[in-house]
Amino acid sequence: MKSLFPQKYHTYIYYFALTILAIGLPVSKFLMSISQLILLGNWLLEGNLRNKIIDFWKNKPALVVSSILVLHFIGLLYTSNYADAFLDIRVKLPLFILPLIISTSDSLPEKLFNGILKLFVASVIFGTIVSTLILFGFIHRPIVDIRGISIFISHIRFALLICVGVFISSYFAWLAKKKWSKLVWLLIICWFVTSLVLMESLTGIVILCITVFILLCYRILKIEKRIIKIAILTFIIGLFISSYIYTAGIIQQRNENVDRIDFDKVDRFTSKGNPYTFFPESKLIENGHLIWIYFCDKELKEEWDKRSTIKFEEKDKKGNSLRFTLIRFLASKGLRKDGDAVAALTNEEIVAIERGVPNVNYQSFSSFKKRLYETLWEIELYKNTGDANGHSLTQRFEYWKVALNIINENLLLGVGTGDVQKSFDEAYVNMNSKLAMEWRLHSHNQFLSITVAFGLFGLLWFLLTLIYPMFKLNMTFDYLFITFFIVSTISFFTEDTLETQAGVSFYVFFNSLFLFSRRNS
Repeated sequence: MKSLFPQKYHTYIYYFALTILAIGLPVSKFLMSISQLILLGNWLLEGNLRNKIIDFWKNKPALVVSSILVLHFIGLLYTSNYADAFLDIRVKLPLFILPLIISTSDSLPEKLFNGILKLFVASVIFGTIVSTLILFGFIHRPIVDIRGISIFISHIRFALLICVGVFISSYFAWLAKKKWSKLVWLLIICWFVTSLVLMESLTGIVILCITVFILLCYRILKIEKRIIKIAILTFIIGLFISSYIYTAGIIQQRNENVDRIDFDKVDRFTSKGNPYTFFPESKLIENGHLIWIYFCDKELKEEWDKRSTIKFEEKDKKGNSLRFTLIRFLASKGLRKDGDAVAALTNEEIVAIERGVPNVNYQSFSSFKKRLYETLWEIELYKNTGDANGHSLTQRFEYWKVALNIINENLLLGVGTGDVQKSFDEAYVNMNSKLAMEWRLHSHNQFLSITVAFGLFGLLWFLLTLIYPMFKLNMTFDYLFITFFIVSTISFFTEDTLETQAGVSFYVFFNSLFLFSRRNS
């Protein structure tokens, strides 16, 4: 079948759709969807389908990349929930469609390829500016959680795009011949790193640091001059030492001068004559102060309900127990948990507690230090109580534990394409998980997700789709591809990156663009 239109129009539409997809990744799910529909429609109307399919079949790297979707169709053979299975396949369709289209279309001229990447960077800049304006109140939008400032896609996916944006920007900074151009790209890199800190994206910061570390190690191996090697090694070691000292200092600051209480000599009653409650076995602390001592629920409720429209038994704006947030906040100030302490709180502190702020210092800490404190608290709470509800890091521990349990019972072939949710629901019940229903999610690890659905067979297949194209096309030393590969692969350890539209589009777009669209790497 031949096209009804001149080839040049199809070429323009192809370029246009790729550009719209690049722009849409950080800011619009609609643009992600419509651009891929345009790409598919244009590819079909362009005609010459037989030759395209033959070319695709001969292109082994493209065939392997797109075969992830084939794995999902094989999983239909032993699934019981076809509704969920076909929904999952619909989300994963780009994993097949984009490699097919891009690998069988004309290569992009270098200028156009670079232009698409620059427009992507511009779109990420726009997204970060909007998020910052929301964070500082210039755009009015209620923020329950810091993650709420990412309004276009999930904050985790957005953090991955920012990381990719950093390395694309460094690529153009390296190519830039004019000093002002280099300066602009360096400023963009600084802005992206600042945005990750403002977003309190620990995942994004860790991924960025690991990727930079890997690049530096490679660079050291390539350097012949010993003095430069020593200088870079010294820099890396110094960076590790300073990071360790900073983190250790925060841990020490958090845990030093912990209250030492003689429970035989404590006051048993409040100033109003009500009895205090103590849980001496609990070691949970806030700013060195034990939480579960000197608390009187009766007075806390009476005094709190006088000062706030959110009742004592209700949840704060982050969805956590307001009672627990209040008790933690008072403990962080070194106060007893009674009516007198609540009455002494300022109006600003009442509002902070309503917002879900559990520690008085969080109001003055930098965003990164606050996130580190929160992470340490999550780990401490989980270690002492086994409770991970509402805490992103320790919830992942529970998700991984449940996923491994499912894998152990379905080792070779997994549970099938559509039975993942059912398997997780049953496993949470069988393992008596403390997670509330709202937090009982999937594994938050792409490798575990694949293994749950398709077993060890599927995991090996998935690993092949990641590694084979890179080595077959000699892309191990291609800067743009390898930085994207590292970022996306690290994200697979902490996220179900390929289980959402934004995650699938992010992965398959850049993977296909860097592997199959360029005339020269």
